Amino acid sequence: MAKNRDSTQNARNRGAGAKTQRKLVLWPGLQPSKITNMITRSLRLLAAMLCVGSNAVAYPRPALGTEDIPVLMAESVLVCKGEVVEAPTPTPVNSPELMAQMTAVAVVRPDRCFKGTPHESSIHVLFNGFLLAGGGPAFVLRKGDYRLFFLKLQEGKYAVSNKWFGALPISRELNSITHSVDGMYLLELDLKAGLRDADPDRVLDSIRMLGNMRHLHSIMELRKFLDSSDLLLKTYVWQALMRLHDYSVLPELEQFFKTQPDPPTNLLLPRDRIFAMQFELQREIMAIRDPSTLPYLESFASMGHDYRLRDSALQALRVIDSLHSAATFLIELDDLNADNGFSAMQGLLSLAGGGAIEWVPAWEQFEAAPQFYARRCREWWYAEGSQKALAHADSLKLQL
Repeated sequence: MAKNRDSTQNARNRGAGAKTQRKLVLWPGLQPSKITNMITRSLRLLAAMLCVGSNAVAYPRPALGTEDIPVLMAESVLVCKGEVVEAPTPTPVNSPELMAQMTAVAVVRPDRCFKGTPHESSIHVLFNGFLLAGGGPAFVLRKGDYRLFFLKLQEGKYAVSNKWFGALPISRELNSITHSVDGMYLLELDLKAGLRDADPDRVLDSIRMLGNMRHLHSIMELRKFLDSSDLLLKTYVWQALMRLHDYSVLPELEQFFKTQPDPPTNLLLPRDRIFAMQFELQREIMAIRDPSTLPYLESFASMGHDYRLRDSALQALRVIDSLHSAATFLIELDDLNADNGFSAMQGLLSLAGGGAIEWVPAWEQFEAAPQFYARRCREWWYAEGSQKALAHADSLKLQL
């Protein structure tokens, strides 16, 4: 769901920002490392809100496309890509207990393995043999599926090591290099081969997973797409490069955010994929921790009509905790979105070292009188907060 700047935020858009902010009011001196942990937990709990019709039901799960491939690789005993050649059709039931059981077995013919070696020419993979008649989360395989499997041993067969990301759609394209002691490198090469796939969705899958590798031997293959006229493709490349900590794309991203129209009230996929990627890119902004990006983060924090972008940038600035951002926090005290004004106040308090400050409001108080507390915070900053912030910054330098 998407609302304009002055609208009341819904849980999806506030989950990673406002809820974190409300907790922070209890601890004005909360350290940036703890803020980071809070934000990380919030991001991991974001639901994939894909509106596919009036009867769509959303179930809590990690956000789509956020698989951590190095972790998946480490947790698995067998990592292969291949086609499901046999799989029984799941049976609809009304019992959640039955639905939770992995009772069906799919036969997978692997084309390439990146970790471990199958004992036979096919791999037997467990999946949900029962599905709730009314719908619900389940891991299901169907004949013809082509997946990248992250597997663990279970009852003499294999099961996915992660129920959300253990079987990812992947291109059938293969790289010519077939052997290496480094399975991650082999996977990188195969994902880059997938950039040549004739199916645009498989190309997007390959771009996303390359970003989720967290480290590549070369990003040249991704950067070649930056000249593309396909905006959706470019949003995937921007996201992947940011996940690889290549922030040279921030000038392009700034222009993108400036020129994007307001999203529709309801996102309908795949029609609104660019708008969905806009929200995902905002989450990447929130995850930035590199002080060299401060000029762009500070620009995003006071940009335009989208309160979500400003919220994401403010969260990143608070974790980086640089005095350079004080001017941005002072401006954002007057943000028309009360959550963002509250976040800016917390940013200034953190710069000053936190501690007990008599006038600091609880969230509910700030929401009821944001202009009053914005003015009170600004007065405090010029009277004593800025000097405390300088002293706090000096003390942090001495600790290094």
